Amino acid sequence: MNLLEQARGNLKYYWGYPDFRVGQDQAVESVLGGNETVVLFPTGGGKSLCYQVPATVFEGMTVVISPLVALMQDQVDQLKAKGVPATFINSTIPKREVEQRLINARNHMYKLMYCAPERLETELWQNIQPELPIEMIAVDEAHCISEWGHDFRPSYRTIKDSVEPVSRDVKWMALTATATPEVRDDIISSLKLEDPTVISLGFERPNLKWWVLEDQQKEKRLLDTVKKAKGNGLIYAGTRNGCENLAGRIEQQGIKCRAYHAGLSSQERETIQHQWIKGEVPLVVATNAFGMGIDKSDCRYVIHYDMPYSIEAYYQEAGRAGRDGKESYPILLFRQNDYPEARKRIEESYPERKELITVYNALCDYWETAVGTQPPDPLPVDYTKIATRSSLSQKVVRAAIRILDRLGLIELLQHHQQKIGVRFAVTQGGLRDAIRRTPNPRKADFLDRLGRLFGPSAFLAMENLELDYLKQKLELPANSILRGLNVLQQEQILIYQHIKDEPLGTLAVPRYRIFPFSAKELERHRNTLLEKLERMAGYAKTQECRSRFLRIYFGEDNVPRSCGKCDICLREQRNVDPVQANKAILGCIESTAHSLDEIKQKTGLSKQVLRDGVQRLLREEVITRIEEERIRYLKK
Repeated sequence: MNLLEQARGNLKYYWGYPDFRVGQDQAVESVLGGNETVVLFPTGGGKSLCYQVPATVFEGMTVVISPLVALMQDQVDQLKAKGVPATFINSTIPKREVEQRLINARNHMYKLMYCAPERLETELWQNIQPELPIEMIAVDEAHCISEWGHDFRPSYRTIKDSVEPVSRDVKWMALTATATPEVRDDIISSLKLEDPTVISLGFERPNLKWWVLEDQQKEKRLLDTVKKAKGNGLIYAGTRNGCENLAGRIEQQGIKCRAYHAGLSSQERETIQHQWIKGEVPLVVATNAFGMGIDKSDCRYVIHYDMPYSIEAYYQEAGRAGRDGKESYPILLFRQNDYPEARKRIEESYPERKELITVYNALCDYWETAVGTQPPDPLPVDYTKIATRSSLSQKVVRAAIRILDRLGLIELLQHHQQKIGVRFAVTQGGLRDAIRRTPNPRKADFLDRLGRLFGPSAFLAMENLELDYLKQKLELPANSILRGLNVLQQEQILIYQHIKDEPLGTLAVPRYRIFPFSAKELERHRNTLLEKLERMAGYAKTQECRSRFLRIYFGEDNVPRSCGKCDICLREQRNVDPVQANKAILGCIESTAHSLDEIKQKTGLSKQVLRDGVQRLLREEVITRIEEERIRYLKK
């Protein structure tokens, strides 16, 4: 059995699919053949299987580099459920757990390991990397490599250097759904890929009707649209308050709807995701973090209440509609003030270099992190305390921390599991004495287990563990754990903290002595964001076919003038002159026979206009119908 046949067998065994989709087979065959491979598939095109299936065929391990912490967890959970051994390492898990997973990897216990690019630069990774059985490196969301990408992460540009000791002995794959020609070239150059196989499905989504609704009264228009809409949907709003307010207004219309954002607990977010996927809640109003790694094929419409900051982000989010191939609607609500207001937000929310430096140093000092070091585990980000340390407003601090996250200097974890932090107020010997003196066996066992779980480092500093992890290991509900910790804190045995809604963060790389970005580099980054926003506004205002606009933006050639489905094309076709329609049809089929679908693709005419025109030409005996509904000229 050759490798491709084995891959097809594993696809059916683990995933239950009889065969690969178009394009997936080419990507899998390319990487199995040892070729460096670049995969450009639209959202919903099935990129993940292009590296997951080969990973089950290779003897060694596949390292998947991803910037999305939440997506890592989802992907690994899904793989484990299918019986594929996988894990991840990122800043959400304790250092000793990272060490254990790397040891497991060295012992060939995983087929896939997900990690953020910053992890490759750590001393721990560098020391163990030569011993890891790495056979393939898959760079997911590869557009993050490029300064022209909408999610630029500087650490992505150091991937090849970080894995230099093994880079020549492994297979390479880079994947993205949103690469313009400039970004694609930047990916190939940065990863130093030599004559890679580039597999692109193009960016056409023929089942999507791209739509823009321009209205100064956006909320009223949204409510009217939702009342008319059929099936499950998703609405993107820019803020937590916006999500809550819109969800409340929609529920007042008698439509079951939930708000989803970072202010909810992890359990609430998981519940909402589950309810939406199962169809129990037909509509969710969410911030843009919703949808990452969520597999729901029958979403019939995606509405953007607030204009996204780039076409790439819009295409990725709107593309969550219609993954089952059935007719669906990506809709953008737009008013003329949206663009100048968004531009002003970018300009005002991009701090000066000196402010970024001040906030960076204040954050590092707040985390008690010296130059050349980084926290072993995520720590709370307290905007109030950082603002006090930096003598800057909370607005500036929040903006600066977002930029530091985008620049790859910190990892900000908005969506995280609840955590419990413990720091023992007694020595290790004192803890053992406390356990011996405790008359209650259950309390003594609880205290003993805490000591083992949090480990020796918790006697020196606050150590954080996920609440779900503690519930599993202690075999207790959350309320019982919190009550027990409260008693032990009153007895001055330990100090604990319960981290719920506030974001967590850590340094992506050890603290710099000198801030690594010049004023010119920061200005260029800001200007790139502004250019992306301008192109997004151009999409909203264009009078040409929206599908054509998107496909040309992503570098496609020979794109038809009309898709025949978007709001612009349908508006034009309502006024199509029958004579012009006849000419378009005859011009298409003059030399060879064509099917109705082929004529529709070439002319861009709507189904109704095409049917009417064909019927006219048949009655006039200008064309004739031949086998399989194909049409050609009658010879005279």
